[in-house]
Amino acid sequence: MTVSFWCSAQGLPWSWTWRPYIGVWLLIGSIAGSYAYAVRRLTPRRFAGDDRPTTRREILLFGLGVLVLWVGSDWPIATLGAGYLLSVKTLQYLLFVYVAPGLMLLGMPRWLLRRMIRGRIPFRIAKLLTRPLIPLIVVNGVLLGSNLPVVVDGIGKNQFLVFALDITWMLSGFILWWPALGRLPELNPMSYPTRIGYLLLNIFLPTVPASFLTFGQFPIYSRYELAPRVYNISAVTDQQLAGITMKVGGGLILFSAMTAMFFRWHRGEEARERADEGARSDSTT
Repeated sequence: MTVSFWCSAQGLPWSWTWRPYIGVWLLIGSIAGSYAYAVRRLTPRRFAGDDRPTTRREILLFGLGVLVLWVGSDWPIATLGAGYLLSVKTLQYLLFVYVAPGLMLLGMPRWLLRRMIRGRIPFRIAKLLTRPLIPLIVVNGVLLGSNLPVVVDGIGKNQFLVFALDITWMLSGFILWWPALGRLPELNPMSYPTRIGYLLLNIFLPTVPASFLTFGQFPIYSRYELAPRVYNISAVTDQQLAGITMKVGGGLILFSAMTAMFFRWHRGEEARERADEGARSDSTT
């Protein structure tokens, strides 16, 4: 058994034989190791403002994000997606963009995020990315560009190009969730209604490529049309499953996040109203 750097299309009949990918292990190990080092060695002795020590919940969320990233980038999901099934590649996209980055951002304590954007240029970039327009353009531009036939068919057998695309997906996922989560108050994050509207747009815009996949009568990508069949799933059926996965799966993930934001916003409004009522009653006594 040979060890590959990253998953790529091999043109071999599919089998459930495990394939090791050293690049995946190095990436996951470096991410987990960097987080562990930061939490253990870089935690400030004094906390100011809304800073606080790293909690178990944050460590759990970050660990879950890294686990999702590992599952999506290693065998068998990455292998099936690289050269066999477009539907599995779409699932991998959802894990890289919609699931793992959000969990990892929630798992980063505020003191660590502030440390990461220290300096004038990093701070300006971070603040710029809290505005919805640029993330919308970047995230959906990456989605549309990575689904072009020239891209899908052109990088399949080159493991370093596949690696570059996967990293691009991961980065676009962080850009997607950065304005939606609004972790740092000093960046003037969007209000909850605006965040909900931002995520709603990210539900509707991907329906364009999803519709081409779902309603296509012929295979769009030769890479998956000519791939060895897995369980006799035809290329057209696989393509339609990919479109449904992109539309329904992505929509459910973002809608769940929107629902959580709505209830948090509602609780905040109720708390504010109670505080205002208490202040009015105190002023009348």
